[in-house]
Amino acid sequence: MRLARGVWLLGLLFLDACSLFKPVPPPAVAVGVGPLRAFHLEGRISLKTETQSFAGGIGWLHRDDDDEILLSTPLGQGVAELRGSRGGVVLTDGEGRQYQAADAETLLEQHLGVRLPLRGLLYWLDARPRPDSPYGVEADRDGRVGALTQDGWRIDYGRYARQGERWLPGKLFASHGEGVEFRLVVDNWQVP
Repeated sequence: MRLARGVWLLGLLFLDACSLFKPVPPPAVAVGVGPLRAFHLEGRISLKTETQSFAGGIGWLHRDDDDEILLSTPLGQGVAELRGSRGGVVLTDGEGRQYQAADAETLLEQHLGVRLPLRGLLYWLDARPRPDSPYGVEADRDGRVGALTQDGWRIDYGRYARQGERWLPGKLFASHGEGVEFRLVVDNWQVP
């Protein structure tokens, strides 16, 4: 009788322990509802490569397949404006010179000497992987995406803020190997 009661108590303790140590579910890869189709963000950006660096402001207006990105100095003076659509991309520098290419990644590589993952960045801003490429994901303590790895990049997220029905990251740090680091701090999100 004692043995049976002991086994029964041990079973209750085990069940209770199982309820205390539930496995942590994987993070929600898609934080929010559906992909971001349109947004406007204002923030600060820094880019560091093996040969150069930039720090300043960013304003980004995205609508479906159209983008307008304005980069400025820390004091607000325009450095470059990037306008893109399905028809191509135009970069206007601070002196008014214009450069064109079929896509933004190629255009920036020609003028910065580094290929930035702009196709992926549209997804990564929303803490989502690009759907056509393998990825890895790690949860933060709240169950949101804390880190994402894709296309040789590691993207770490922080300071989520609620925007309507979705949570958007306020900080993004992306690194590629030893050579390229990209930081974005979003001061203001506007999502329709």
